[in-house]
Amino acid sequence: MEASHLTITPDYFRAMRTPLLRGRVFNSRDTKDSPPVVIVNEVLAQRYFPGGNAVGQQIILTHGEKNEPSPPKEIIGIVGSSRHESLAIQPLPEFYIPASQDPERRMDIVIRTAAADSAGLQASLRNIVHEFDKDLFVPSLEPLEKRIGVTLAQPRFNMMLLGAFATVAMILAAIGIYGVIAYSVAQRTKEIGIRMALGAQRHDMLQMILRQSFSIVAVGLVIGLFAALALTRLMASLLYGVSAHDFSIYALVLFVLSAAALFASYLPARRAMNVDPTVALRYE
Repeated sequence: MEASHLTITPDYFRAMRTPLLRGRVFNSRDTKDSPPVVIVNEVLAQRYFPGGNAVGQQIILTHGEKNEPSPPKEIIGIVGSSRHESLAIQPLPEFYIPASQDPERRMDIVIRTAAADSAGLQASLRNIVHEFDKDLFVPSLEPLEKRIGVTLAQPRFNMMLLGAFATVAMILAAIGIYGVIAYSVAQRTKEIGIRMALGAQRHDMLQMILRQSFSIVAVGLVIGLFAALALTRLMASLLYGVSAHDFSIYALVLFVLSAAALFASYLPARRAMNVDPTVALRYE
């Protein structure tokens, strides 16, 4: 079994708001003299234990260059999976060891606070640490939002660039639809004049033109919709926090292109129907 691990204190999950799914978290009774315990994330539990029922199971960890086995550790809890490397990378198998049973020489401190003044918080933290040892170095604090922002910088740029290209493509498609349908309706000026001369009503002619134009556009929209749905698998890796099947985006595109088709059909049709039938009959 391959998995990464973190050595933590009992309040780590509360500070990070990592949900406990089953079992319990570490507490003061988990000491170096008590039976060794471990907590696993949901990905590890589901991948390596049937049905994800890992609580109560024993695992043996290996460490060092010789992969020396450690004493068996009991899994006492399952927590939600977290993304540590990048928000674009799916959570990986991970387990947690209490610092009281396996202390580390170096550690990162996670602080949850309602204070917005990070400088004041850093000074307070430095004073607290120096009460234990004045020689300990306290690095600068880095808000979690800043670290997440750095991680999202490249995906955000990619999405902005892709969104700009998509917007330009949609505008060009709308202009193309307008031009083709407007030209097609304008070419039917003579036909419209003949129908009007034979007694066709204006609203009937308008409905006919709109219906015929929309039938052509509808076929293209349906084909484009299915093509877009087929390509969502390629787009999913570029998205975070947004579904590749965001129906509001599909609705917006359909609305814009349908509106372009409506104006392209309506305006030339109105102009053609306002032409005197005798003039329309001579139109070439």
